[in-house]
Amino acid sequence: MARYSLEFILYSHNTSSKIISNSLSDFSESIEIAPYLEEEPQGSDYRVSLKTEDPTLVFDACTQLGRIKSIKVGEIE
Repeated sequence: MARYSLEFILYSHNTSSKIISNSLSDFSESIEIAPYLEEEPQGSDYRVSLKTEDPTLVFDACTQLGRIKSIKVGEIE
């Protein structure tokens, strides 16, 4: 089965990096989440990097947490 490398920015209201990591842990063994830019009063941007077999499941889970932007998807050989 193909594996994919995903990188994206997740804008989220009242969500911590730990909550994001827990929500995505079923889809990847290696997840990197870091704050992206400054925290805003209404929410925060997080840079998310991970490897997965099904990007659609990851993006579906993230839409429950916030808005996805700046997506990069690459196939791992």
